[in-house]
Amino acid sequence: MKNLNFGLAIPAVALVIVLLFVSSLFPVQSQAMAGGAMTFVTHWFGWLVQIASLALVCFLFWLAFSRYGDIKLGEEKPEYSNFTYGGMIFTAGVGASLIYWGIGEPMYYLQSPPLFADANSFQAAAWAVTYSIFHWGITGWSIYCFPAIPFAYAFYVKKQRTLKLSTLCESVVGTNPIVAKTIDLLAIFGTLAAFASSLSLTVTLLSTGVSELFGIDNGLWLQGGIILLFVAVLMCVMLVGFNKGISKVSDYTVVMAIAFALFVLFSSNAQFILNNFTDSIGVMLDSYFRMSLWTDPVQQSGFPQSWTQYYWFWYYAYLIMMGLFITRISRGRTIRQVILCTISMGSLGCTFFIAIFGGYAVWAQMLGGYPVQQWMSDGGLTFAVVSLIKTLHAKSLILGVFLIIQFFLMLTTMSSASVATAMLTTNRLELNGDPDNKVKLLWAGAIAMISFSVFLAGGGINTIKSLCVVAGLPMMFIYAILVKHLLIELGVVKGKQSDHNAVPLEKTVTD
Repeated sequence: MKNLNFGLAIPAVALVIVLLFVSSLFPVQSQAMAGGAMTFVTHWFGWLVQIASLALVCFLFWLAFSRYGDIKLGEEKPEYSNFTYGGMIFTAGVGASLIYWGIGEPMYYLQSPPLFADANSFQAAAWAVTYSIFHWGITGWSIYCFPAIPFAYAFYVKKQRTLKLSTLCESVVGTNPIVAKTIDLLAIFGTLAAFASSLSLTVTLLSTGVSELFGIDNGLWLQGGIILLFVAVLMCVMLVGFNKGISKVSDYTVVMAIAFALFVLFSSNAQFILNNFTDSIGVMLDSYFRMSLWTDPVQQSGFPQSWTQYYWFWYYAYLIMMGLFITRISRGRTIRQVILCTISMGSLGCTFFIAIFGGYAVWAQMLGGYPVQQWMSDGGLTFAVVSLIKTLHAKSLILGVFLIIQFFLMLTTMSSASVATAMLTTNRLELNGDPDNKVKLLWAGAIAMISFSVFLAGGGINTIKSLCVVAGLPMMFIYAILVKHLLIELGVVKGKQSDHNAVPLEKTVTD
């Protein structure tokens, strides 16, 4: 453990644990404070996050198709095939939340629709899957993708052996130790909090499904057992190694998920789902900029704040995990390949699953006679998701397969989070970017411990989710710092380049 930066690891974990402990002692007050902070952030800075995120999309496409897009990140050939590379990015970014929200979001949008539509109207139905695809599409994956570029450039081109976020920010903000420590702690806190809430959500879904399938009491023992199972399987994956572990699990999980989605498509109402998908894509292409910048200042429905801005801040809180993980697997690729592959594979993958599961949910509620919204009202979204899956043929078998896929989707995300936080807190990385197994396992255990403490804290999950959004605000400004840093490193604007083995641009561009 000599290579672990304890000065970053211990304070970050302690901060999340303390917040959960306080929220368990004072659940009402802590949720009120966290909710108030989230409301303040979205209402005062929501407009800014929407403009900044759209600007980031434009910046990345400019970068990809400029001469800088030819810069190769490392001298070796790409380590993974395009399928494996795209699959690892996709599974790391979505986890088990995609199918959960792919079903849930359209139902919420039917009840409280955007852009002045009436609840449960045909107009609301047109927006339901459209907005889900939008929230899991190009903008979100652009936020995920961008930090990988300065990280990978520093690691593979400039040969820096440490990837602390503060190191990349030095060319813009200087070397103040307090500022540097704050930036690094924010990065780790955002990753831990965002991932802990995602894992807790998945564990809740799995425990509900297992309880329904086997008649087991859905309590703390079952939830704790699922978390321990995550840790045990993750340890095996880590010990096998990155290439034989995470990459293979990702490949098999993607294939299983695609096969399951196709089963749902052709065992339900495929005609409606395909037509609804086509219509949703048309609506989104027609309204992409409207959706990106809609703040609803007059009607004040709260939809952009509760959904679009919430998602964008959430993505910013997750930025370091995704940026570092994409860095780890991008050696040998050009900047253009990283940008286009990440955005396309992520967006198309999410569109595929949301179109099928969201489309089926809309059909079930609007035309199929299944009371999905009533299930949500009676038992929450988790119960509604499990109940909808049980409407398919061979319901017990299909529910079991669904739960297995959800488990492995979350496992790949957990692996990614462990690798990313290990990279961020490793004093000196090896050339392949892979941290020491002991450090990765330490972070896997820390993430599991934090996730279990969410259940022990009762209402702590809502507090953590709100704080993720609050943490996303400063990370948005750090994005701006990283953009300037990258432009300085590439020589686009004048500034002080880092002193780590500076490489002329012309020598990093492929022929």
